[in-house]
Amino acid sequence: RAMAARLRPVPGAPGPPRPEALENAPITGVSIDSREIGPGALFFAIRGPNHDGHAFVPAALARGAAGAVVAAGASLPALPADAAPPETPEPAAPAPPPFLLEVADPTTALGALARDRRIRSGATIAAITGSVGKTTAKEAAAAAIGATRPVFRTPGNRNNQWGLPLTLLAHADHPGIGVLELGMSAPGEIRALTEIALPQAGLVTAVAEAHLEHFASIEEIARAKGELYAALPTKSVALANADDPRVRAQSRRHPGRRIPYGFSAAAEIRGSDYRPHPEGGMTFTVRAFGGAPVPVRCGLEGRHNAANVLAGLALAVALEVPLAAAAEGVRELRPLPGRGDRRPLRNGAVAVDETYNSSPAALRAVIAELTAAAPAAKAPDAKDADRPARRILVAGDMRELGDRGPAFHEECGRLAAEAGLDRIVGVGPLGTLLAEAAAAAGAPDTAAAADPEAAADLLADDLRPGDRLVFKASRAVGLERALARLTEESA
Repeated sequence: RAMAARLRPVPGAPGPPRPEALENAPITGVSIDSREIGPGALFFAIRGPNHDGHAFVPAALARGAAGAVVAAGASLPALPADAAPPETPEPAAPAPPPFLLEVADPTTALGALARDRRIRSGATIAAITGSVGKTTAKEAAAAAIGATRPVFRTPGNRNNQWGLPLTLLAHADHPGIGVLELGMSAPGEIRALTEIALPQAGLVTAVAEAHLEHFASIEEIARAKGELYAALPTKSVALANADDPRVRAQSRRHPGRRIPYGFSAAAEIRGSDYRPHPEGGMTFTVRAFGGAPVPVRCGLEGRHNAANVLAGLALAVALEVPLAAAAEGVRELRPLPGRGDRRPLRNGAVAVDETYNSSPAALRAVIAELTAAAPAAKAPDAKDADRPARRILVAGDMRELGDRGPAFHEECGRLAAEAGLDRIVGVGPLGTLLAEAAAAAGAPDTAAAADPEAAADLLADDLRPGDRLVFKASRAVGLERALARLTEESA
C-alpha cells in the first residue's frame, strides 16, 4: 500500500499472480543489487546511470528473492524454466511462488516504503548534510550518541535516493537513534530525502563551492542544502553552524526550535581553545547553553575537523545526551580512510591521505593545516637527517566545478604559495594549473604530473626524514594510487 503497487505476472512463470503470494511471503530484506539478494528478500529494479535493474529481475528471483518491484510497462526477460530458489536446510514450508509488484517508479516506491517503515518504527533520526564535513560529522555524532544510546548510521556514503531508504529499511526495528547523511547533486534532492527520513534533528555543516557543475552559484547551493531546514517537521530541532553565515540564514526556514553551534560568540553550543595535541589528534573545550566547560579530545586532526566533531556533539546534546558523556564518546574517533589518515613512507616521511574527495573549501582547509603542522618526527640515525623537513602538497583535480574550475585551481595554487609550502605537486590537467599558479606566485619548488602514477614516480626518490605530504583530490582522480605506490616502495 505504501508503494501504490499492483501485482503483475512473472514472465515465464505458470499461471497468473495470486494475492495470497503476498500474504504468505515473509519479506526478509530489501536490495537493489541482484548479486547480493538473499532468499525471501524484495528486489527493487532501479534504473540507474549505468544499469537498468529490470534486466536482472530473473537473476534476483533465481537467487531466491520473494518478489521484485518493477516499473509499470517495463519489459522484463523471461524467468528461465529451470530457475528455482537456492535450497535451504529443512525448509519449514514450500516457498510461495515469486511475484512482481508494478509501480510508477521503483526509486520513488523504495523511498515510500522506507518512509512508511520509518514512521512505524518510532525511531529517532538525526540528519546531516553540508558541502564539506558531513561524513566526519556523521561519525562524530554516532560516536557521541553511542555513549549512552543504541545508534546506527549511514554506512560509508550511502546518502542518496537509494542509500538512505536502504539504510532506514535495514534498521527498521532498531530501538535507538539513527544518524543519516544526506547528499545531493541537484535541487530538490535534500527535501526528498528529508521527507523520507522525517528527522527529529537536522544539521547543515557548511555551504561551500561544490557541485557547481550543477548549480549556477553558491547561493543556489545554500538554498538546496537549506531544504533540510525547510522540510524538517515543525517539532524537530534545527542545528546551524554559527560560523557560516549562509547556514545561519538557511536555518531560518525552519519554524521550530533552532540551536546555533560553532566557535563564534553567537553559538549556544560553543567550542573554544582548539589545539593540536602533541601526541596526535586535537583538544578543545565545549560549553552547552552557558553550562560548565567540558574538555574534548579525539584522534582527528585539524581545525576543520574540530568543527565537524563539534557538530556531532551538538546533535548529541540536542537529542538529550549529556555533554560530558558525548565528549567521552568521541575520544576514540580516528580518521576514516581517505579522510586524514596517516601513512609512514620511506626515509621517515609521513603522508596524510585526503584522497577521498576535494573541493576548494576542503583544499583551503588542508593547506591551512599543512602550513601549521610540525614536521614529522625524524629518526636520529636516518640518512639525510640533517636536511630540513618539508611540507609538501600533492593536489589533484577538483571536479564538478563547471566553468569556474580553472579559476578555483589557480586561486588555491596562489594560496599554497602564499602559505609558504615547501613543495607543491599538481596532478592532472587542473592540478597542473594549480602548480603553475603556485610557481607564478613565488612557490620555490613546484612540479606537475599527468596522473597519480607519474606523481608517485616524481616523489619516490626525493623524500626526506620528517617530510609531511598531504594528498588531496576529487575521488575520480584516483590519487590514492600514488599513495599506494609510495607505500609499497616503503615496505
